[in-house]
Amino acid sequence: MKYGSLILLLLFALPGSGSPFQCRAEPEGFRFLNPRVVDLDSPLAPFFLHFGAVYREQLGQPGNQQRADNVAEWHERFCDQADAADIDAIVYGDNLNQLEGLRRLLDTKDPRTDNLSPALQANAFARHLLEANCREVVDYLIYAKQVEPFVTSPANAFQRRNISRPEMEALLETGLTRFPRLESHYVRLRYAYQLIRLAHYLQEYAYVLELYDYLMPKVDADPSILDDWIEGHRAGALQSLGDYPQSAYLFSRIFERSPSKRESAYNSFLIQTDEQWKQALLLCQNDHERAMLHVLRAHNGRAVVLEEMRNIYAYEPANEALVLLAMREMQELERELLGGNLRPGGPPRAATDRVIAMQAFVNRVIKEDKTDKPEFWQFARGVLELLAGDYFYAERTLASLAQTTEGDSLQQQISILRDVIDVLQLSRVTDSVEIHYYDLLTDAGIRQRYPDFRELVNRKLEAVYRQSGREAKANLLRYGFGAIAKNPSIESLLALERLADSLNRNRFDRALFADRIGTDPVADLQNLIGNHYLQRGQWKAALEIYRRIPPDRIDDYGRFVPFERQLRDRVNYTPPADAGTYNKVQLLQRLDELEEAADKSTNDTLAARNYFNIGLALYNLTYFSYNWAFADVFRSGTSAARAAGARSPTNVFSHVNAPLGNLEHFSMDQPLYYFERALRRAPDREAAALAAYYAAKAERNQHYALGRPGGERPFSYFSILRDEYRDTDFYDELIAECRTFAWYVNR
Repeated sequence: MKYGSLILLLLFALPGSGSPFQCRAEPEGFRFLNPRVVDLDSPLAPFFLHFGAVYREQLGQPGNQQRADNVAEWHERFCDQADAADIDAIVYGDNLNQLEGLRRLLDTKDPRTDNLSPALQANAFARHLLEANCREVVDYLIYAKQVEPFVTSPANAFQRRNISRPEMEALLETGLTRFPRLESHYVRLRYAYQLIRLAHYLQEYAYVLELYDYLMPKVDADPSILDDWIEGHRAGALQSLGDYPQSAYLFSRIFERSPSKRESAYNSFLIQTDEQWKQALLLCQNDHERAMLHVLRAHNGRAVVLEEMRNIYAYEPANEALVLLAMREMQELERELLGGNLRPGGPPRAATDRVIAMQAFVNRVIKEDKTDKPEFWQFARGVLELLAGDYFYAERTLASLAQTTEGDSLQQQISILRDVIDVLQLSRVTDSVEIHYYDLLTDAGIRQRYPDFRELVNRKLEAVYRQSGREAKANLLRYGFGAIAKNPSIESLLALERLADSLNRNRFDRALFADRIGTDPVADLQNLIGNHYLQRGQWKAALEIYRRIPPDRIDDYGRFVPFERQLRDRVNYTPPADAGTYNKVQLLQRLDELEEAADKSTNDTLAARNYFNIGLALYNLTYFSYNWAFADVFRSGTSAARAAGARSPTNVFSHVNAPLGNLEHFSMDQPLYYFERALRRAPDREAAALAAYYAAKAERNQHYALGRPGGERPFSYFSILRDEYRDTDFYDELIAECRTFAWYVNR
């Protein structure tokens, strides 16, 4: 396996769910607060996270809730002998023709259930309607199904609602004609709902209010879910006509009373001015209603939640929404503040000011003792002390609460938050500290309940490592071995090698190295150390390092074909299948042998060929040729252009996949050195021309890699070729194959 592939494999392995060191690139914030420490069965549960995921999980979709509530009320009012499923099938089924058949059957003499359609014969609600002669109910059900297409969204999201004014107005006339003759006040209420709804969707808002004033005094039914459904249309009409105070007040009452309409009431609630707000408050009948207005306004994105909480508390200290709003505010503060000193720039000042103000409010609530949730407010005090960085007081508050509370959710929260406090207070990391956190990070229960704990520990350990001068270990923990391999510093590599080779590594270090590097970290580090020396032209020192890698592993770092010539460099070049291959040790040993033979030889042909092949191999191991992976684990195609455009020479570049930077092997010193030696010992003009051309390639690569594109381009070896080797066959080949050389000659 080539080393570049090995690094990619390791990188893809980092996010493994069993790893104690999995990390995100840059967390938005840490989350440990569990919403289940508050009462999610509360009717005001949607306050949590603005109708967020937990609300959906607890209460279901509003449309489903409305349907279930409607079926339940039908069951209660008309047919407690029929199953809810049978009622649902009649009320919500696509069965208009069947219901019309049932209505015709009711007009016959001695109607029998045997005469019902097969689908209705099996439905207990349909049989009851026939047996009890419920003409008004069946007429209403038919009427409601005729109204439905005009007042509900189509199943296909790309279709528009059917708006046919003549048909809707005809239905209005039909309903108004029937309404006064109805004996059942409950059926009257249902007709009133359909009539008001039709007028609303016709956008006849004044007529909505006129219908409300005409119809509702004529209905004497027990309280029903339809009351709030009707009030919702009335409130919407008032808002459309500019009566924002009355509309907001009605929506606040619907919001509290009707679970199925709560979200729509929240979305519809609107106050535009302070004067409108004052008028809405004047409509409230008591402090509870005034508190609920503030509860609803607290969900406005521009609201100052703490200010709304103060107002709610002033009106109704035991209002259950206070706990939900406090939890929401603490979660937002947690996201902004927890671990803020582990992020660049630290915590935002505005969030710091908010947590201080929130602390003052919570302390007041605890001191005055007017709520029925004292445990929650003590918990809130501890959380806010933690977020404010008062770890001593937070620990004391949470420890005291742990001794008195019996709630499992609260005990779990206290436990993890005390662990969080311990992490944030870390200033020194010893073996015992690392072992302690290794045990916590590998705890399956903590990983499942608090996935951010691993990230918090890793970031804190990283910060402490950096503060104590252990940059290499910090980078390994934070970014992984792949990032280090892309831009390895010799100091980091040697530090990690010492740690990897230590017999005293604790299980935290063993797990870290196994997760971040692999099963044989020493060999992987020695490979990078060898690369370091090779990139700096010290290939004989690199050979000594590579020789330390076990022979059965050296092939894992690649096999190479270094002696292939290319007049035009192709990085994606595939050498011939029958070309000889070498691992790193074999190749550098071969270069050593070639140089020794050349140095000793008096035969210019042998010496020139050996020097040229050494230069060719070293050239092919650089960024500019196809064996670049010998000394590098990552190559970016844009690096050469960025180097050429740089104001000062550099070979390290930023890259999205290289958080520590990407080091490219540009150096041409060694290849150029050996091409010049080959040129000096060349036995004939053809060999000299070949050596001069490769020296020219090395010279020009070096020029651009040093970041001097505006300077004069070097053509010294091109000049030698033009002036001294014009009569060679190789010269003619160059003119045909190398456009740069042809341009230079003909300029």
